[in-house]
Amino acid sequence: MSRPVAIVTGYLARYPLGGHLLSQYHFLAGLAKLGYEVVFIEHYGWPNACYDPRTNTMSDDPTYGLGQILPFLKSIGSHRWCFVDAPGRWHGLQRGDVRNLCRNAAFVMSVSSTTWLDELGECPIRIFIDIDPGFTQFKMSPTPNASCPGYASPSDFNFHFTFGERIGQPDCPIPTHGLRWQPMRQPFARDLIQPRFTPKASRFTTVMSWTAYGSVEYQGVTYGQKNLEMLKFLDLPRYAPDRFEIALGGVGAPARQLQDAGWVVTEALAATVSVDAYLNYIGSSRGEFSVAKDAYVKTRCGWFSDRTLAYLASGKPVIVQDTGFRGILPCGEGLFAFQTADDVAKALEEIDRDYERHCRAARRIAEEYFDSDKVLGAMLAACGVPLPR
Repeated sequence: MSRPVAIVTGYLARYPLGGHLLSQYHFLAGLAKLGYEVVFIEHYGWPNACYDPRTNTMSDDPTYGLGQILPFLKSIGSHRWCFVDAPGRWHGLQRGDVRNLCRNAAFVMSVSSTTWLDELGECPIRIFIDIDPGFTQFKMSPTPNASCPGYASPSDFNFHFTFGERIGQPDCPIPTHGLRWQPMRQPFARDLIQPRFTPKASRFTTVMSWTAYGSVEYQGVTYGQKNLEMLKFLDLPRYAPDRFEIALGGVGAPARQLQDAGWVVTEALAATVSVDAYLNYIGSSRGEFSVAKDAYVKTRCGWFSDRTLAYLASGKPVIVQDTGFRGILPCGEGLFAFQTADDVAKALEEIDRDYERHCRAARRIAEEYFDSDKVLGAMLAACGVPLPR
């Protein structure tokens, strides 16, 4: 018996780095586990949008990225896919195939706002997933705007979910633009990450892009990236020498300044060149220490990182900056939310006191609070979509 079709759009071939691929694979594998035939669709977006980590160059050629993602799609039983390239060629499914699928699919889901085809509008149930709360809404037009190549407008979707689980609360300044942003979190497809116990590992690590895509201003307030928060904790290694390591990337990242302050700095590309490299980097760590983007901290939106979930799922305790998730997720065992350097020091002491217990707790949090069956099942129920099984 044929499975109902779930169409997922996003960008994978364009940016085939391990951490990003893994975060999206959880959606695809999770939907397949629920019983859907997953069809992935991607549009080239804009000129020179395809990254090749072998040469560290951008181009219009999706060959490398497709070579990375197609084996994964096959592994989850997803044999139909489409990539529309810059010259207008349709790879995989052709336009007519996509149009017919959209008309008959159970739903279309946009996991990022960077892919849009007019054919997607033919599906009655269109679900928008906001993985970048604050930046998504601050950049939206006050009046509804239409989707176009490279931008899927929330206005063209009839259900809206966000990783900003506190959007709509009185102390969260993120505008809703009249849309109902329902809370959800990164799903975790359990088979994709196995725990690794490394009691001899000493460093808490993270993978960090220094400034990513810059800041945004809303109602006179500027909301920025991780660099602003990281500088607040620059002296942290002075209190715990040789405990913190950053796989650092991004234009203008001050590696020397961080090293002078006591941080161990490595190259981000090596840590995330593939999914295996990414999981190996996490798996060889003692745990994670990481700040959050300035925008997430200022808005108290409740965002929680897909990267931090990967640490939890790997059985690694994490110490991460509080964005408002403290009231949503259990903290104090396996997961520690910090606001000050003293919070970090206390968390380190607590983890070192019984490392194995905190490792078990980390994996348990991933399984109980991020399980893809629960997260995606609840999302589809909120959209009135019955599960296949």
